[in-house]
Amino acid sequence: MLAGIAGLLVYVIVLTTGYITHSNSNIICKVALPNTKDDEPLTNNGTEYIFNCANIDSIKLVRVLGSGVYKKAYLGEYGTGRKVAVKVLGIPSRNFRHDRLRVFMKEILLLQELKHRNILKLLGFCIRGDKFGSNSLRDEGAIAVYEYGEDVHRNKSFFRQLPLPERLNIALEIIDLFIYLDNSPLGSMEMLDIGSNHFLWHDNTLKLIDLDGNWQEPSCQSRDNASCEFNLTCVDGRCLGQNAKSNLMKVKSLLLDQLLISVDVLALKRNTTGHDMMARRYGIDALKQVISMLNNKPNAQEFTFTWVRKRLMDARSAL
Repeated sequence: MLAGIAGLLVYVIVLTTGYITHSNSNIICKVALPNTKDDEPLTNNGTEYIFNCANIDSIKLVRVLGSGVYKKAYLGEYGTGRKVAVKVLGIPSRNFRHDRLRVFMKEILLLQELKHRNILKLLGFCIRGDKFGSNSLRDEGAIAVYEYGEDVHRNKSFFRQLPLPERLNIALEIIDLFIYLDNSPLGSMEMLDIGSNHFLWHDNTLKLIDLDGNWQEPSCQSRDNASCEFNLTCVDGRCLGQNAKSNLMKVKSLLLDQLLISVDVLALKRNTTGHDMMARRYGIDALKQVISMLNNKPNAQEFTFTWVRKRLMDARSAL
């Protein structure tokens, strides 16, 4: 069964992206990728990836960044020292041996469909099979290359050092990301977990690195709203809006404990003077509403990503 799913994923890649399979070596790679010069920026031009099976072994692995059940991540360098993140298959355990390649390729497929500034960008990949533990990328069975980002979730003072308007910008980008995921090409997505450890700092913003989640809203009995959380309505057998609400409940700690940490609303009001005092106070009140709702009334029906976005926009424009 699992082998069949993995085979289907390969088939989907072949059909949707123009990749070809060499049956004699079980290699999937892009045809006729233009060579990338050392001084060219590592960006996806929308039609091609930077790395494929032909050039992926030109990346030098510098050190291990982390490892999990399914994969292992390295810091890599390319060309004149540009940094990238490289993922390969992890050491198989007895319970997850057959799932590894399927999960690895699922992540690649998701990143081909989901395009957002706050999702870490896929720069290329090469699938040769399920070999692992090689000393060279030339022999690894499954490799994916991503933008490299800084791990900031253990640095408690990182966001506190940023000016409040900059933190509000980042918060708005995160809100927009989850509005996008609620209306993605794959349907509404509910993240299994959301925390600062699910993001990296790249290009002056947070980038989501983990797309594990549910891609369909929970089922329910028609007209039986009691089966839906947050007093939501059952529409066509689905709890409409539950994935987004669940994400908002999970993202509130990221907003409160990282981006809006130590915001003293009273001090902001006391320091508000000048001809724009009324506008600034309006923005401060909007920010106060967000913080109060995050702390005290996250279950309220009116508490949505759109509601938060509107008030954060008001706060940013005034501060």
